[in-house]
Amino acid sequence: MSTLLTNLFLCDGTPDGFMPDAALLIDGETIVWTGMAQQAPAAAAVRDLAGQIVIPGLINTHAHGGMSIQRGCCDDGDLFEWAQTIAPYTSVLSLEDNRFGCELAVMEMVRNGITTACDCTRFGAGIFSDVASAIGMRSLSGALANSPEYRKAGRPNWPLAREETEAAMARHAGNGLVRHFLGAHSPYSCTAELLVEVKRAADKLGVPFVIHLAENAKETEIVHARHGTTPMRWLHDLGVLDERSILAHCIWLDAEEIALLAKTGAGIAHNPVSNAKLASGIAPIPAMRRAGIKVGLGTDSTVSNNSLDIFQEMKASVLLQRAASLDAHIIDAADAFAMATREGARVLGWHDAIGTLVPGKQADLVVLDLDHPLGNTAQRVLSDLVYRAGPQHVREVMVAGSTIYADGHFSNIDATATVAHIKQHYAHTPST
Repeated sequence: MSTLLTNLFLCDGTPDGFMPDAALLIDGETIVWTGMAQQAPAAAAVRDLAGQIVIPGLINTHAHGGMSIQRGCCDDGDLFEWAQTIAPYTSVLSLEDNRFGCELAVMEMVRNGITTACDCTRFGAGIFSDVASAIGMRSLSGALANSPEYRKAGRPNWPLAREETEAAMARHAGNGLVRHFLGAHSPYSCTAELLVEVKRAADKLGVPFVIHLAENAKETEIVHARHGTTPMRWLHDLGVLDERSILAHCIWLDAEEIALLAKTGAGIAHNPVSNAKLASGIAPIPAMRRAGIKVGLGTDSTVSNNSLDIFQEMKASVLLQRAASLDAHIIDAADAFAMATREGARVLGWHDAIGTLVPGKQADLVVLDLDHPLGNTAQRVLSDLVYRAGPQHVREVMVAGSTIYADGHFSNIDATATVAHIKQHYAHTPST
């Protein structure tokens, strides 16, 4: 059935795609027309959005949903101090804990206008996709392998990660909301042999390869001591970087590495809030984007960020660059909005279907109640989206043409009952 959304302010995610008094026609899962409301074609159903803002669904290019039950367990320390502090918590997480964390994470993301997430775990590679699909959110998910000789906590997770991923892919065959990846945790927690094996397995399955890279200065020291080079150059020499690689963080890169990275076609998941909280640094995003590298925004986990909010990441992505460079023009609101939408889709390799609201794309969109006292214009709306908007402004979330969240209520899950069940489960669990 066709549905016309009319009387809206459309921000379609393209560079100049701001249109007041607009309408958008959806047929099934797909956008088939956009334009001025007075020129809209006939539709089986018509919904008047009363001037609200419609944007593409926000894309979270890096998350760890299964860790959400441990939010706040470590709010101080750099990356390696943080990792040591959270190890007693995360090393004992069961698959049930993972599922509970994913349920909390997906509900929070959807409330926050996120319609697609790339989620990473160590065990239970199909859990996030199961949960996200049931709630109606789109996902690219999988597990990050690590070498036991470098990562002592917990049991080895390879080749189990591959086996779990293959099972999840079979389980979700034909489900357009679900895609998977194979990944490795990081250059400092994996051997060369494992990195090459995981990348080859990913290529064989035809899925992306995901890894944390150049996240912390100490990582560079560790990798240089072992291999005599930097993390990024080491991965490049191993041949695991190409257009299907998704690299989280990429803070500690020099100009030569940025140029080399651009040639590979790999994409970057930029996590400004998590990186700032862990004192990891500020990624050279302006230089990356000038080099033509794909850059999207990510939240990381609620253990290193505390919230799963791409609005927050958009604002931070601008403010941190300006504060560090003392250049008020180094990056702007348009750059941030692009990274949260169409650039994030390119990073995940899903830009054929999502990231913009144009005919032929999937109807993944968010309705926001934003109103400027002087009236909504393109400049004011873009400014509000990046510097003012937040989850409190989200009124509706649609994925593949179906409303999965509206006016505080989920369509496919009883959020109140789910949260109550999780709280009851942990009510008698001793705190670590």
